[in-house]
Amino acid sequence: MDYLKILHENPDLADEFDSLFDFFLLDELSPRDDAEGRCTFSMPGMAFARDGSGGEYHLLEDGSIGYYSSEGEAGRLAESMDDLFSLLVSCICWHDCCDAKQYVDSKTLEEYGQRQRNCNLEDMDVDSLRRVSDALGIPTGEPLAPVLERFRKATQREPVYQCIFHEEIFCITVTEGQITGEWLTEEVKKLCDENSSHSIWVLDLKSMLPLLDLTDQVPVYDAGVAGYLLNPLKDTYGYDDLARDYLSMTIPSQNELIGKGNLGDFLEAGDDKAVICACYMGYIAWKAAEPLKSRLEQEEMYKLYTEIEMPLIYSLWHMEREGILVKRDKLKEYGDTLKVGIKKLETEIYTETGKEFNINSPKQLGEILFGEMQLPGGKKTKTGYSTAAEVLEKLAPEHPVVQKILDYRQLTKLNSTYAEGLAAYISEDGRIHGKFNQTITATGRISSTEPNLQNIPVRMELGRQIRKVFVPKEGYVFTDADYSQIELRILAHMSGDERLIEAYRESRDIHATTASQVFHVPLEEVTPLQRRNAKAVNFGIVYGISAFGLSEDLSISRKEAKEYIERYFETYPKVKEFLDSLVKQGKEQGYVTTLYGRRRPIPEFKSSNFMQRQFGERVAMNSPIQGTAADIMKIAMIAVDRELRKRGLSSRIVLQIHDELLIETANNEVEEVKEILTDKMKHAADLRVSLEVDAKTGDSWFDAK
Repeated sequence: MDYLKILHENPDLADEFDSLFDFFLLDELSPRDDAEGRCTFSMPGMAFARDGSGGEYHLLEDGSIGYYSSEGEAGRLAESMDDLFSLLVSCICWHDCCDAKQYVDSKTLEEYGQRQRNCNLEDMDVDSLRRVSDALGIPTGEPLAPVLERFRKATQREPVYQCIFHEEIFCITVTEGQITGEWLTEEVKKLCDENSSHSIWVLDLKSMLPLLDLTDQVPVYDAGVAGYLLNPLKDTYGYDDLARDYLSMTIPSQNELIGKGNLGDFLEAGDDKAVICACYMGYIAWKAAEPLKSRLEQEEMYKLYTEIEMPLIYSLWHMEREGILVKRDKLKEYGDTLKVGIKKLETEIYTETGKEFNINSPKQLGEILFGEMQLPGGKKTKTGYSTAAEVLEKLAPEHPVVQKILDYRQLTKLNSTYAEGLAAYISEDGRIHGKFNQTITATGRISSTEPNLQNIPVRMELGRQIRKVFVPKEGYVFTDADYSQIELRILAHMSGDERLIEAYRESRDIHATTASQVFHVPLEEVTPLQRRNAKAVNFGIVYGISAFGLSEDLSISRKEAKEYIERYFETYPKVKEFLDSLVKQGKEQGYVTTLYGRRRPIPEFKSSNFMQRQFGERVAMNSPIQGTAADIMKIAMIAVDRELRKRGLSSRIVLQIHDELLIETANNEVEEVKEILTDKMKHAADLRVSLEVDAKTGDSWFDAK
């Protein structure tokens, strides 16, 4: 159907169509005026309609429909005029459906599209919509999935339209001639002068520091880290994410342009799409700067961004560059020890079960334990009996073979992850230069990858032994400093509970004190078991533990666990008030905050699923505490890193593990480093209770810990 002709011949219908869909029909096909230079398509086209924002609809040479906005985004909307009008009428506001992440499957697509349609229909004249749809022969109630699927395919079909913005963007290739890498580096350094009046925004600043070696005083800002602060629940903060979230632009991602390969390799090969990708990176980092800064200020996180997150980039880079030394021979010895232990456990398990089988197969293991041996608690699923850790842990105290299976799992994991896994990461200098990430966790904690050195097992002695392979270089020792019960101290401060604050101020054993109060026994009569149970309650409260969770942890009845928690809150009533207030804040505002203003969104509260909402409550209670601990550790880490360099010391931070810092310390700097660590960590925050720090030295990470 010739929709343009119908609208041209019926001005009233055209006006009605415009009022419904923001679609103003031009009198005639018009060639694109490139004088503004906002953007262009990769094939010729003629404009035939505009919207209220200044965007234009183009009939392109191949018959497809293109759109460019006043903000400089351009792309294909539909393969034909029929598809375009179906999109306009059925989807109502197609701009809301540009997020490719919604296109998971047809069901998800349909549900998402329907929500968008229903939302827009609330403010629409339904009678007018019906008249227009009838006149054009486009049903308003047809399934949205096919419409949106055609839209998606049109936007992704080659050639991908490229935006050429009114700002000039250059991708400069290093050559053998005048423009060299050294020259470019020096020019960039000049831009990044500490006294400069302008600011520079980039993507992934940490990856650039090996080339630039800047200080944390320069006016350079990371757009990706800003995006993370504003929404810490996302998986990625690439230029396409920032463009969509803060500039309302839909542009191809790096993966869409060049796949998962290295951008530098593609640029070196002269790949055109890699050039486009690099230009997008630079442009979006610059263009998104103002809206990112504005949002950070609006949400009161700009100080957090400039004083903690940005300086942290440099401290993390310093730590990655330094790396940590690993003794290959000790790592091999450790692996050999594990293999002996694995073989011994294997033999014992076969003997006790009466047959050989694949211990690593959940199906075979389940059949042996619950089918043949008839152990209690077997829960059969579609794939067989569950052999999850929580199932086996309940059986372990009464059935030694189950404990051996758990130990076997631990040893095999230690062997594959550490004994064999770590060897792959040792560089030519004998050190592991892992990555430390600040945009991964929702709480603000730093995470470790390639390899993960923050997840060293501590429950098993053999797990702790892996720390012996990490050693300082010659003439140095390790100094390890960690916070004592930092999250409980933060809880005391944030809740304002007088009894909890008093216990810390008087340097009492907090777990014994809690046991004395909860179990109504004199402090000197508290048993080790009571203290252990009170410890579980103390830390469980921080994580929003339920009676069920505590009963599982302590192997007690749910009723008994409920009584423990109730007595705890009777002992520390303001803790209960504080935690309840966090849940209330989370439900009302949709987020909770740390002492430093870091926000943790809680979308789970909007879920129709009861378990999800319960999880949201635990998140609301824990995130401000865990997030504040993370903020304090970042402040301490930055301060320690700066002080070591300021004093001209050769000692350096080599690891950060949650509430712990590990320093490779020159033998003649030990006392000075201990003093710096203790001072900077203790005074990283001014709380109602003091932050306590324990610092030790040793010839390995194990010895220092």
